[in-house]
Amino acid sequence: MNAPGRLVLVLGMHRSGTSTLARGLRVLGVALGKNLLPAHPCNPKGFFEDAGLYAFNKALLAQLGLTWRSPEAPDTAALRRLAAGPPGVTALSLLREKSAGQAIPGLKDPRMSRLLPFWRPVLAASGLRAHCCIALRHPESVAHSLWQRDRLDAEHSHALWLAYLLDALEGSAGLPRLLTDYGLLLHRPERQLQRLGHFLDLPLDPAELTLFADDFLDKTLCHHSPAPANDAVRESPGGAWAALALRLYAALAPAAAASPEHQALDEPRLGRLVASLRREAAATAAPVSQEPRP
Repeated sequence: MNAPGRLVLVLGMHRSGTSTLARGLRVLGVALGKNLLPAHPCNPKGFFEDAGLYAFNKALLAQLGLTWRSPEAPDTAALRRLAAGPPGVTALSLLREKSAGQAIPGLKDPRMSRLLPFWRPVLAASGLRAHCCIALRHPESVAHSLWQRDRLDAEHSHALWLAYLLDALEGSAGLPRLLTDYGLLLHRPERQLQRLGHFLDLPLDPAELTLFADDFLDKTLCHHSPAPANDAVRESPGGAWAALALRLYAALAPAAAASPEHQALDEPRLGRLVASLRREAAATAAPVSQEPRP
C-alpha cells in the first residue's frame, strides 16, 4: 500500500535512462499522469515526462538565466526566494493537481535534479513525501549520446553530467533515495525493478513487467559502451571535467548495483567526495566564468 502523501521523483542527467526508469515505475503501479510529452525521434519510446512540469521547470531555469545545458550551479538562495513567492504557489498547485486522485504519483524531469532547493520547500508545504529514484549512466556514454543528438562537445557533456549528479545528491540528502544503473535496468529489468519495488515497498505487476521487458525495452537504442578503465585505446584522452565526472561515477557505480539498504549514499565518505568535487568543479570553472559574456 502507498504511504500517505508519497511521491516518486525520477532524477538524473539527460540521456541517462530517466525515461526508461520512469516507464519502469509503471510496473510498480506508479502513475506518471496523462499529460505527457509526446515521443520524439531522439526518444522514440517516449519521455514519460509531465508536460506541465517540464514547462514550469524550463521557465524556472530561465528566470535564473540558465537552460538545461548550463553547467553553472543554480543560485540556491534565489531558488529558495522563488519558492517562497508566486512561483512557489504555482508549483504547489501543480503538485496538488498531479497527485490528486493518484494512489502513487510519480514525476520525472531531469531539470528537477538541479532545482531541488526550490522544490524541497514546495514539497514540504504540499505534505508529499518524496522518494527519489536517481538514474545513473556512465558519463562517457552520456557524452556520446549528447554528441549524437545535440553536437555537444565531450567536456561540456561531462561538466553537465557532474553538475546534475552533484545537485541531485546534495538536493536529495535526507530523503529516501535510490540509485539505479541504466545498463542493469536495460539488461536485467526484472531484477532491477524488484530492487526498486523493495525500495518503494511496492509489488511488481507481472503483466506490466512483461510489457516493459518484452515490448518497451529496446537494447539496440543503447549505442555506446564506455571503454574499460585499463583500455589503452580510448576515443579521446578526456579533460578536467571528464576526470571529475569519472571519479564520481566510480564512487556511485557500486551503490547503483547494491541492495537499497546497502547502497551507502549517506556514508560520510561519499559526502566528503561530493564536497571535494564541488570545490574542484568551482576551481575548474573559474577561468571560464571570468570571460565576458557574449
